[in-house]
Amino acid sequence: MKKIELRITELLLAYNLSINELHLKTGIRRATLSELTNGKRIRIQFDHIEKIANALDIDDINEIITLVEAGNEEKKWQQGIKPNLKNQRR
Repeated sequence: MKKIELRITELLLAYNLSINELHLKTGIRRATLSELTNGKRIRIQFDHIEKIANALDIDDINEIITLVEAGNEEKKWQQGIKPNLKNQRR
């Protein structure tokens, strides 16, 4: 089974930004960005994707979201264990 993953952690690292800095660039609430980053929010508004893309000058939506095979990582998310996104490749 496939699932969609947000790549906010990767974007923050790639653009050397904090959640607060991304909040200032996008106008998206800090709490919302934090929930999206930590996998605590399972829905994202298209408006948020657009704001992130515009703020970071991103042309490819795949830089913001990706489709992955659900498996062990999904179980870890459900148990509250955040996978190490720093070592994942696109």
